[in-house]
Parts: sequence; structure tokens; C-alpha cells
Amino acid sequence: MEIDPITSGKKKSINRRELLKYSLQGAAVSALGTALPPSAMAHMPAFIKAPVKNGNVIVVGAGAFGGWTALHLLRQGYTVTLIDQFGAGNSQASSGGETRLIRAYYKDPIYVDMAMRAMNLWKENEPRMGQKLLHQNGLLLFNYPSSKAESDSAVAIYKKAGLPLEKVSLADAVKRWPQIGTDGLDHVMYDPTAGYLDARKGCQAVCNLFVKEGGTVLQKQVKQASMKGGKATSVSLTDGSVLEADQFVFACGPWLVRLFPELTKKLKVTRALCFFFASPSGQADLVENKLPTWMDRDMDGPFRSFGVPGSDFRGFKVGLTPPDNNVTDRFDTYHRYAKPEELELALNVLAKRFPKMVGQPLIEQRVCQYTSTPDTDFILDTHPEADNLWVMGGDSGHGYKQGASFGEMAAQSIDGKLEKLSKFALKRLIG
Repeated sequence: MEIDPITSGKKKSINRRELLKYSLQGAAVSALGTALPPSAMAHMPAFIKAPVKNGNVIVVGAGAFGGWTALHLLRQGYTVTLIDQFGAGNSQASSGGETRLIRAYYKDPIYVDMAMRAMNLWKENEPRMGQKLLHQNGLLLFNYPSSKAESDSAVAIYKKAGLPLEKVSLADAVKRWPQIGTDGLDHVMYDPTAGYLDARKGCQAVCNLFVKEGGTVLQKQVKQASMKGGKATSVSLTDGSVLEADQFVFACGPWLVRLFPELTKKLKVTRALCFFFASPSGQADLVENKLPTWMDRDMDGPFRSFGVPGSDFRGFKVGLTPPDNNVTDRFDTYHRYAKPEELELALNVLAKRFPKMVGQPLIEQRVCQYTSTPDTDFILDTHPEADNLWVMGGDSGHGYKQGASFGEMAAQSIDGKLEKLSKFALKRLIG
């Protein structure tokens, strides 16, 4: 997603068609690490802060959405305070954990564009962060007959965007990646530009960069927002303090259902499981340098799985969303442990797709959570009673990969340079 650079002159409003046009101009070359041409560079954001504006912004939530939004707003010249009750990358957040996949494999072009723009933003900012957080070791998609429609849509979108995506026969897939099993599959897709992000470290790196560039971070819990005359005026914290600002952004994941119950009746907080298994000794082909990340796309199955073949020597990761996963009413009070039958699901995935991993011990397990909208689209809209209070969320299990560019979109929308998208409107969730 390419946007107009920050200027000190008149703001330019960008509509969705222009947004997509700018996104596609540089998506392929930036994904592959090739230098962008001068025409595309004209739309790259400046990292020198714009002249300070008469505006204070409070961003609630330092996850993938809130952290990047705060950083982009800061670079646009606003005075920004970022608030998180447990800290960036904490274990209770949807953006916590070791890793998250990043890929452009979507049926909707806007998410393709956002994912590719996000990759570019990570690459641009890694030198400033002083660490590598984006790992493009590719993505294998295990496709069934049930996923043919999704696969066909993705092929067309990748082709239009100029991105590589290979359809690999099962025989060729086994030759290229002998570590995998292909039982029940129709074909394999391979995306060489995809991979994974260091999730917890990434949130902390964005937060640290935000502070380094002049932002303020508070580890506090927000109790509520005060609104009067069509405007939000302040937020109250649980310690009794009150903070005033000109603009407010609430990007606090599942806590949106507590803070704005009237707006979020259709949101669902969902459990997701991550199991880490010990890599076999001497099997170097089962680590991230030899094996891509992967997703099992059985659209008719009771659950879908994905994984990262090791990162920072943490073990072979198998992630899945179990059938019994709705924790909306108790998302911050339930005990986060996996059930024995859920571990069996993960073991069955290993046996079917990675036979060399059979018998390897479980070394770690985690239960994380994400907040889903009925249509799985994000939320980015102003509160119906306050046009300076923005609600941002609905990651729906795929938000981390677009977090960097979604934060950019939010900052541009708040600044008036980008039109709000009806796709992300709150009205679809109210009532």
C-alpha cells in the first residue's frame, strides 16, 4: 500500500482505487527485495518527522495495530501517547507469542496489497530497529479439492500484482521438499516471498522505535472514554488519572468488547493453539533455513493448521484453531492450556504432513487468542458518537501480517489524507 508522502501543504484525500493502484506499483519488487524505481519512490513515506502539528493523539493498545499506528502518527508530526495495560508484546495480547506468518495469499486484493506493503515497511524499519524480524523463507500451501476456488483466486491476484506463486504437482513437491507428506492433497502452492515475523520481538521493536523517535509510552489500563458534544474529550485510567487529547485510537484487541459493548456485539474472541515439538537431532531439513512455513487449506475440515519449522531454536511449531474455541465472555479469565484431544489434533497433523516429526516430544504449548468479525474484515472507523475517536480491530486471525500497513492506513485516515473504507466500517457490526 503506497501512499502520498507527508507534505507541509494541502492534504490530499486518497480513495480506495488510488490506494490499490499505489499498492500494486511497488508490491512485487519490494517483496523480492529489489530497489524500487523513482516513480514508486515518490510515494514512499519520509522517516524524518513532519513539522509538529497542533494535535495530541492517544493510542490504546501496543500490539501490531496500535504500535504501528502510533509510530506512523508520530512521524506525521503528532504528539502521541501509546498506552498498554501489560506492555508491548505481552503474553495476553493477540500479538504476543514467538512468530506469526506473513503472506499475500488472499482472495481479496486489498489484503494482498496490505501484506506486501507491510513487508516493505518491516524491511525499511529493521535497520532502525537494529534487528531482523522479517524472515522470507517461503510458504507451502497444502491444497485440497475443497480449496480449489481459493487457490484459483489467489493465482489470478498474484499474477495481476506481478508476484510469484507456483502451482506444484504432488510428485514435484515431494522431490523438492522430501520432508513433507502429501496424503489427501490435490496440489501444493509455493509462495517464495512469504515467511514469518518475530511477533513478540516485533511489537517490542516498534514500541522501542516509537520511544526513540519521541513518543511516550504508558503501561496503564484504560477504563473508559469520555464523550461530549460529538467529541471524545479524555480517557480515564484505572488508577484514577484522566488524560486529554485531540484524537483517540482504540486498538486493544479483545478488550474492545469490554470498552465498547454497544459497537462490538458481533465480535467473537477465539482461542488458537500453538504447539512446539523438539526438532529431531541431525535433521537439518526440518528447520526454517531448509523448509518453508506452511498452511493446510482443507476448507471442509473441522480445523485448519499452519506452522513455522523452527525459529530461534524454539522447536517445530504447529498452530491450529480447534472446533471449541469461543471465549468471548471470559477471554481474560480462562486458564490458557490445551486439552489432551487438542494435542492429538496437532500430533495427527505432524503424522500426516511431516512424518519425520512423529515421536518427537512436545516441549512447549501456548494458547493465544484473536478477535473475529463475522466477515473476517478489519475494523477502522470513527465512533458514531465521536468523530475523533477511532476504533481499530477485528484482526480475525490474520491481522499481524498487515499490522504495519494497517497502522499506516489508520494514521493517514486520522490525518485526513485517506478516505475511510466502507469495508472496515463499524455499521456492519452494530445491531
